[in-house]
Amino acid sequence: DEIGKVGLTGRTTGPHLHLEIRQDGVPLNPFSIIPR
Repeated sequence: DEIGKVGLTGRTTGPHLHLEIRQDGVPLNPFSIIPR
């Protein structure tokens, strides 16, 4: 499943993806959730 898109918007210096996962308002480490 697609979870995001990488691109250039705003004031960036290169393509990047900001990924944030929260549970009950608490940020979680995405590497502990997404299988490799």
